[in-house]
Amino acid sequence: MIKTLVLSSTVGRSPSEVLLSFVFDEIVRLPRRGCEVHVARYRHEGDVYAYGIYFHDLQILQSLTSLLRVNKLAYYPLSALLRSPRALCLELAYSEHVVNLIKKLNPNMLHAHFAYPEGYVAYLAVRSLNRKIPLIITLHGYDILTEPRSGYGIRRNRRYDVLVKKVLNEANAVIAASRAMYEEAKRIMDDPSKLHLIHNGVNLQRFNPSVDGSMIRKLYNAEDKAIVFTLRHHEPKYGIAYLILAAKVILRRKKDVLFIIGGDGSLRNYHMKLTRQLGISNRVLFSGRIPQKEVSMYYAASDVVVVPSLQEAWGLVATEAMACGKPVVATRVGGLPDQVIEGFNGFLVPPRDPKALADKILYLLENPSEARRMGLNGRRLAEEKFDIEKRVDKIVELYRTLIEGTR
Repeated sequence: MIKTLVLSSTVGRSPSEVLLSFVFDEIVRLPRRGCEVHVARYRHEGDVYAYGIYFHDLQILQSLTSLLRVNKLAYYPLSALLRSPRALCLELAYSEHVVNLIKKLNPNMLHAHFAYPEGYVAYLAVRSLNRKIPLIITLHGYDILTEPRSGYGIRRNRRYDVLVKKVLNEANAVIAASRAMYEEAKRIMDDPSKLHLIHNGVNLQRFNPSVDGSMIRKLYNAEDKAIVFTLRHHEPKYGIAYLILAAKVILRRKKDVLFIIGGDGSLRNYHMKLTRQLGISNRVLFSGRIPQKEVSMYYAASDVVVVPSLQEAWGLVATEAMACGKPVVATRVGGLPDQVIEGFNGFLVPPRDPKALADKILYLLENPSEARRMGLNGRRLAEEKFDIEKRVDKIVELYRTLIEGTR
């Protein structure tokens, strides 16, 4: 039997929690495939068994006693010790939590989501116990890719860069969801044969073309308007300002368009101010955070979905939109070219180019038959390549291969 200890420091414990929901959507499918799943979190909400998963939270006493386990510092590159004491304390406390769980549970697989801190914490735990347990690291973007102009990527700091490089080379297997992550990991790994390209996936039942979006259209009084939708955190790397600038261009030519921007974040007020300055605040609406159960309805209500990111490890918004049968206009960065095929299920444009965004969005709005064709193609592509069930099958197969190799 596969008994896996998953490291995901802040993953939620139910489908309704937005934080790291893509991790939850994956691990919740493991018990159905015969896996016993335990999750080590760096949260203090208490242990719980939910949705077939055992969630183990860090205890306050563990956090304090871990500071005495200075022997783990021997497993750090020297330059990585010259960081903030807070970061070191976090890593030591989390690794002590994982050490205790390994002793208690005796798992035959460790799976860390993100190379840092989870991956390095898992490495510290295994080294300090001197146990032979296979370690898989799934890369999610911030831990491997960088975009200096928007401040994206932990590897911009060389003291974290050295930790990421070390743990990727120590792991038994590394999963990359996109070609961009795969190629960057390959560049810094000594043994690329440990690297596996397994695309992200979505729930094709939850996100499908038959979802009814009429409630959303009524909510925004948009029964007679075209809707352009994006769902993004309001943070620099997601390029929302460029979509707003594109909206100004589009609305000069086509008045019956409504832009809905979902999500929250530090730049939301700035983006709202920008729409007022451009005189389009009545045509660009901000929904705020959208409950998980309503997300598919927003896609269903949309005519075009836009992903204007400056860097994007994968871009789950594009996958969800495709699964709902919607054409996608996205930037040519990160994992988006893995999903959007030019002229087939949408368009790719350069980042930071509002005119290019506007041109492609306008083309789809003015050519509805082409938009429908691309939407259908997107759904077929999602069924073929981006089904989360297929992704989880491949991960479980990798578990079995690694466990067999350690016997």
